[in-house]
Amino acid sequence: MKAEIIAVGTEILMGYIVNTNASWIGQELLDIGIGTYYQQVVGDNGGRMEEAIELAANRSDIVIVSGGLGPTRDDITKQVVADFLGKPLVIDAKQEDKVKEYYKRRDYDYGLLDANQAAIAEGSLAYFNDVGLACGYGGEFEKENGTKGLIIVVPGPPFELKPMFSNYVKPHLQEIFQEAENIESLYLNFYGRGETMLSKDLDDLIQDQTNPTIALYAQPNRVTLRLTASGKTSEETKQLNQTMADQIIDRAEDFFIGYGENFTLEDYVVNKLMEEGQSLTAAESLTGGLVMNSLAQISGASKVLYGGFVTYMTHSKVELLGVDTLTIQEYSVVSDPVVRQMAEKAREKADTDLSIALTGVAGPDSLDGHPAGEVYIALAIRGEETRTLHMNVPDKPRAVVQETAKYAALNLVREYFLNK
Repeated sequence: MKAEIIAVGTEILMGYIVNTNASWIGQELLDIGIGTYYQQVVGDNGGRMEEAIELAANRSDIVIVSGGLGPTRDDITKQVVADFLGKPLVIDAKQEDKVKEYYKRRDYDYGLLDANQAAIAEGSLAYFNDVGLACGYGGEFEKENGTKGLIIVVPGPPFELKPMFSNYVKPHLQEIFQEAENIESLYLNFYGRGETMLSKDLDDLIQDQTNPTIALYAQPNRVTLRLTASGKTSEETKQLNQTMADQIIDRAEDFFIGYGENFTLEDYVVNKLMEEGQSLTAAESLTGGLVMNSLAQISGASKVLYGGFVTYMTHSKVELLGVDTLTIQEYSVVSDPVVRQMAEKAREKADTDLSIALTGVAGPDSLDGHPAGEVYIALAIRGEETRTLHMNVPDKPRAVVQETAKYAALNLVREYFLNK
């Protein structure tokens, strides 16, 4: 099953907007076993849009056209696609009611261009827009070889496209193209093992893959592995995926952090804290609250995060945490003894099970003889010896140093749970 994505918009061609929709749609399609073979970007020009659609329709089974569904005169996607299908545009009553109600509440005039937002090609399936005004639609076409294809029209703005695709387009595709078999994907996430080394660990499994298939791809601060299996039932495909997942995890157990397409190290830390019934605080200098902010994005964090201390200036480490002034004077604020005290004092004040502390030089300039990129991290543990880490992130932008330090701190927590 070959899919093709056509993004419509002169602003994309000119570089004013980054086409993030294509990558997102491609991932969603792959999740149900449909591969994207081609992508095109075309401006708001009827002739060039027709050429792009004709090309796509002759080489792909599914053509997804995003953008150009609005109420302005250059929003011509719906008409161009309807012309390709040889169908007139008709109004979808449900979407028109929403458009009219929207205009009525704002006392706007309702005209022909506004009605175009509720238009679909005759005989096609309307995709309701839950968060916007312009509906999408999907229509069947016949390819030159006599087989059937499906062309789909969706909005360009991601906040409209994503709910429409998830709620209406994806289920429609599953219904049409997966009646004969069930296709499902399972995602595994690893931290602390790069894509190259992980692929070597699993080389024979990758070489011999049939069903399920195995795909690895590097993501920011983790490697995600996708298993995609096909079978007659959902239970069968899930079992195929899980059997392979068990083999993979058995080989890379020390680096496995969790299941899910978007599962991160932050998810791992918060989930582990909840599982173990433990609490955590943080004392942050160079990261300025970055650690706690990232953990707070995870559902359930309020059950395990006490809160944190942002002690950026030297005297705040003394006044807020109680770090010994003499220790700072003897070793400097960027040192193992200071970060150790930061973690221990913060844990005592918050009365938590764990406490992370970070100090260092984010850059670009050096500080008190310490080069930019030098970082000290500590993990204080109730009833155990405090663990520290000294690292250097040389010649990197400030934000990279801070992000690297954040993940190194979270990894200290991961290693604590791994060896617990």
